[in-house]
Amino acid sequence: MFVAVSLAKEFHSHSVLEMLKQIPDLTWTPEIPARFHGHTEEQVRSYFMPFLYKSSVPKTEMVGAAPASFSWLQEKPECMVVRNQANCGSCWAFSSVGPFADNRCFSGKDATRVIYSEQYMVSCDTGSEGCDGTYYLTAPQNFLKKTGVPTDKCVTYKSGKNGVTGKCPTTCDDKSPLVLVKSSAFADVCTSEESLKVALTQGAVQTAFTVYSDFMYYTKGIYQHKFGSQEGGHAVTFVGYGEENGVKYWIVRNSWDVTWGEKGYFRIIRGKNECGIEDSCFLASA
Repeated sequence: MFVAVSLAKEFHSHSVLEMLKQIPDLTWTPEIPARFHGHTEEQVRSYFMPFLYKSSVPKTEMVGAAPASFSWLQEKPECMVVRNQANCGSCWAFSSVGPFADNRCFSGKDATRVIYSEQYMVSCDTGSEGCDGTYYLTAPQNFLKKTGVPTDKCVTYKSGKNGVTGKCPTTCDDKSPLVLVKSSAFADVCTSEESLKVALTQGAVQTAFTVYSDFMYYTKGIYQHKFGSQEGGHAVTFVGYGEENGVKYWIVRNSWDVTWGEKGYFRIIRGKNECGIEDSCFLASA
């Protein structure tokens, strides 16, 4: 009798975990998140995009007074929704459609928080690569402005089940007509820490960063890269900022469900462009 033995290497290592725990003055708590228990290296890397090229869009300096701390989780909690990209490298779609929906809720253009269709963008945005990611965050922003998206009720998210991009639909799932909602404009507001702070008082902001191996051990706290190699690019959403014990941080929403991190969010050190997270970021006008 032959027994099939998997040769796929697990991503996480208990020796790496113990090493991270020994780093002095670490501002975040390393563990192996339940979401990734037993995941292989290939499975973990499937969540990420290719490394992003920097935006060619001219930068917009946001001016005005920003408070010392700010969070949409406190200002408009009813507008905040954490989604789950599941088994598809579609973080780019979630981090563009999500803040677009947030900002429509913040501004009152939608009476309540509407979940718009990441699936429609994944399947229909020819400027991106579906479940294989995107090279420029300007691609989904241009798609929102020029084409728009329907609601998730119209075209529900399916790619997370099998990692397949899927064909661009011409009707809603129930065969009713598509109604597409567009953004009016977008701007790269990552010119400085102050510019981004001011932008965040106006809405949620899409960004991306380079994921290093140690980020996959994050559970809570203020993340700072300490160990490991680059795993890929990951698009997320700035939703606020603050300071704890003298350490400044950004509040960032992920698309790995509420069971990951700090109820679906994480904090990362602010003002140091950690992992390139302050390189380019986009504020979409609802």
